Amino acid sequence: MNKNLYIILILFLGLSVACNITNSIFYLQAGVPMLRLHAYNTWFIMANIAFTIGSILLLKYYYYRNYLFAFFSGIIGVITTLTQSAILYNALAGGSLVVYYAPARFISLSAVILYAISLIFSEARKRIWLKLAGISSAIIGAVLLSILIYSRYAHLVNTNILAKVYQWTAMAGWLVLVLFIMNFLSELKLLKGVNTSNKGPKAIESIFGLVWIITFVFTVLSGASLASENSTEVYWQHYNAQQAQLLVNLAGGPKVFFDSKRDSLHYLLIKPLDFNPKKKYPLVVCLPYGGYEAAAAELLTVDTNRRLYPAFIFVPYCLQGTGWGGIPGTYDRDSLACEAISALADSGIDVNRRYVTGVSRGGYGTWQFICKRPNMFAAAIPISGGGNTQLASKIVNIPVWAFHGAKDKNVSVSVSRDMIAAIKKAGGHPRYTEFPDQEHNIWDPVSRTPGLLAWLFAQKRK
Repeated sequence: MNKNLYIILILFLGLSVACNITNSIFYLQAGVPMLRLHAYNTWFIMANIAFTIGSILLLKYYYYRNYLFAFFSGIIGVITTLTQSAILYNALAGGSLVVYYAPARFISLSAVILYAISLIFSEARKRIWLKLAGISSAIIGAVLLSILIYSRYAHLVNTNILAKVYQWTAMAGWLVLVLFIMNFLSELKLLKGVNTSNKGPKAIESIFGLVWIITFVFTVLSGASLASENSTEVYWQHYNAQQAQLLVNLAGGPKVFFDSKRDSLHYLLIKPLDFNPKKKYPLVVCLPYGGYEAAAAELLTVDTNRRLYPAFIFVPYCLQGTGWGGIPGTYDRDSLACEAISALADSGIDVNRRYVTGVSRGGYGTWQFICKRPNMFAAAIPISGGGNTQLASKIVNIPVWAFHGAKDKNVSVSVSRDMIAAIKKAGGHPRYTEFPDQEHNIWDPVSRTPGLLAWLFAQKRK
């Protein structure tokens, strides 16, 4: 290792620090939806390229210093981390490897702890900055691994406190990289005035230097693109939050349902405009994809629609990390929600005209609701979601109008196609609209579909 390689290593580690900090800022602004942005894929690739090359140079340093424990444990750490990243990338692209992400994360964190131990107890501990990096890595890895294990077996992954602790701990990873940089800066100072120009082939230095410049440029460009998309995402999140607050106001505030086990569900129940207690009205269950953010409820509460299609609107609150069924890795609250619907005491609800709809997470829930409780609903509009094809025969008599975008990268269009095919094969006659040029966010064209609401409110359970 000569001075030039030390400098290049510092530059790559510095780029990784910048990527980590930038990623953390964007995530704090937009949350999980940031992962679904177009520019994130390129950004993700560039950040991993910077990490990989920096790791290769770091391994070269360990080998040069004869820190063999750190060298071999570092190789394991790099392989497991890159495997985890590859699985995550596949999952973001709508691939089938998502089920392997949790095990890969578990293995990767275990490898990080092993790597940290090598820095604390091997020859590398003589370098104080490396020892501090090892201690920091061990703490971070142990906290993250403990949360993963505890949440998996105690079923508490969805608590806000654990989620926030996990999030902030993961973000602290950049501090470890800073400690590595401090180590190499201190070593670089010792090389001042030492002639190392003949140590190491110049070609390698030139190649790594050129690669850093290219990586830096593309990382900055992808970061700028992601910043723009992230800003737009944050705007829409604020807008949706305002719309959700309007629903809360229309409902006169949230209500709470408790089941026999004292599990609770907050929900909104918006009464029909000009409600007449002597009449019966349909009930539309609008499953949100987060909080009270339910696009269908917003459409149904427009004054024109409230007058044309007077109905009760039920919106259950979607806690972070939970869902309405059908999504691996989420805590399902469909049974609790359906109990709350059954327990609604308002005599003005027509139980033969209960409808359910939702987008994305709510789309999965819509399929789950009708497949698990086919006698409860008169019609369903699942949007950008999938269901269990093995239960398709149970819903052949339920009017269904499903929607999906053909270019959806978040939820593969195949899940809707498979459900529709399964229902038809079982003897049903579902409606299906696929937008050939649309991706995941298809609510706007869905809401403008001619006759959609008229079709929904014409349905009645026999």
